[in-house]
Amino acid sequence: MKRLASLRSRLLVVVLVAVLPAFALALYTNLEHRRAAVAVAQEEALRIARIAASEQNDVFQDAQRVAFTLAHLPAIRTLNAEACRPLLAELLSRSLEYSNISVAAPTGDVICAGEPFVGSINLGDREYFQRALTTRPVAMSGYLIGRITKKAAVVMAYPAVDAGGTVRAVVVIGVDLRSLNHLAADAQLPDGSTLLVMDSAGIILAHHPRRDGWVGQQVSDAPLAKAILTKQGEGTIENVGLDGVPRLYGLARLSATPDAGEVYLVVGIPRSVALAEPNRALIRNLVWLGLIGVVVLVGARVVAQRLVLRHTEALTAATKRLAAGDLAARTGLASNNTELGDLARSFDEMAEAVEQRAAERARAAAELVRSEKMAALGRLAAGVAHELRNPLSVIAGRIEILKRQMTPGQAPTFDVLARSLAQFEEAAERMRRIMEGLSTYSKPAKPDPTPLDLGELLRATSEVLAYEARKHQVAINVDVPPMLPQVVGDRSELMQVFVNLVTNAVQAMGDIGGGQATLKAYTADGPGTPIVVAEVTDTGPGIPADALAQIWAPFYTTKTEGTGIGLSIVRSLVEQQNGAAITVASHLGVGTTFRLTMPALAGSSARPSTSALERASREYASPDS
Repeated sequence: MKRLASLRSRLLVVVLVAVLPAFALALYTNLEHRRAAVAVAQEEALRIARIAASEQNDVFQDAQRVAFTLAHLPAIRTLNAEACRPLLAELLSRSLEYSNISVAAPTGDVICAGEPFVGSINLGDREYFQRALTTRPVAMSGYLIGRITKKAAVVMAYPAVDAGGTVRAVVVIGVDLRSLNHLAADAQLPDGSTLLVMDSAGIILAHHPRRDGWVGQQVSDAPLAKAILTKQGEGTIENVGLDGVPRLYGLARLSATPDAGEVYLVVGIPRSVALAEPNRALIRNLVWLGLIGVVVLVGARVVAQRLVLRHTEALTAATKRLAAGDLAARTGLASNNTELGDLARSFDEMAEAVEQRAAERARAAAELVRSEKMAALGRLAAGVAHELRNPLSVIAGRIEILKRQMTPGQAPTFDVLARSLAQFEEAAERMRRIMEGLSTYSKPAKPDPTPLDLGELLRATSEVLAYEARKHQVAINVDVPPMLPQVVGDRSELMQVFVNLVTNAVQAMGDIGGGQATLKAYTADGPGTPIVVAEVTDTGPGIPADALAQIWAPFYTTKTEGTGIGLSIVRSLVEQQNGAAITVASHLGVGTTFRLTMPALAGSSARPSTSALERASREYASPDS
């Protein structure tokens, strides 16, 4: 690290870092080139595999046509050995892709064949022969060794059936898979490439270059065989060949051999061959970049020595003084047209500006603290005023009800006066609590959890806000089942939650000429225990999607009036209830639903809710928007 302490060393490091992207670009370009080369090699292997598979499929299809034609010849149907033997020999001599052509009786005895044989040959125990007799269409075998030719082949059997449906003879054609070697030669594969045919059992049916030791062997445990069998169809893979050489493979399925099981034709190109050109290009580019880097480093060293280092000492000294707190530090260098001269002048101007702004910042910091305190005080005052408005609204509403009932010669009943006085007392208590500083959000008090009925609180909320709702032409509908499990929570805080939500709904619908608010409670299945759900739904204008995620934030509101702390208080109160959660869903032009969920009290069965009128005078909380 000491060697990098000097400016000269650091300049050289900067130059080196500037050169490094060129090396990184060369490596990245080579990586892309390698990927492209691998993709091209795999596509080429797949193309050759498709061509070879197509040609081999044509061989199988031609064999089917030959078998079909032979099966309709009279000499074949009548099992005339003298007549069919020369015919089959001539046909076999013209068809190099066939290992043998023979005709067998339904018993399996071979009557005649293109290849001469001694003694009797019976094919009755061959599975493909029995399948041809049973199913009647063409039947094909897997890999086997012919009993006449002793060669590896895939055998095709075609039954000759007379008009009565009786099998008279079976034409048997052996397809020599070693004919694929000429396909590989014609494709002019790169050195080290392979072409092999493998069945679903992992048996090698053919291999190019010719490896007789592998043909007929089962290699299902080899990594290449596992990859081929896992692919199960046409595509490309990268794996190690049977000889241990990494190759890029393209594989295709021989679709003309369904009875022989899945048979795959695989063409492999050595990975080293595919990447030879990208590797050469990488070495060439790195050599050139290395030479260029050395030249650039030498030139940077000379420039740094002559043009930079002699002018930095004054700047360094002035910088140290300024860093030590001497705001009067200056470089003292004469201004000139060089970059270092401009830097010295800029440093002196900066030091002068720093000295002036330091004093300004000290004054501004004190003013900012005072401004922040006043702004916070204003927001809290606005919130308190908004909170106080709602208890006053309830008092005004109850007074209005009393005035309507005070007709000449008739005074309100004792029950009406008692309920009104109780609500006046609750409103006054609420205002006292509000004046303590909106502690339910900023510094929430410890809740007093007791068993309670959410349906009862919803009914009480509708009673408390009945006048406010009528004033805004809003109908409040309460949908609570007669039997509802209890929950554990703070009664006053939950009342505040419901009153806030319903007041928001009433005000939102009042802006559009009225509507309907639905207060609903029901039970639902929860994680382990049942839950009680309370919903407040309105038919108001809805909340825009971009505002939905912000409605819980303090002081956020979409109204022209209001502080926007009501819903933040709601969320704070809900979070204080054990296991409670609140969510919101809204659709523009349809309305909004706030959903409060709380776990049902353990061991609590559904019980009838108390009349809201009996509890209304004991429940109250403050709404907000």
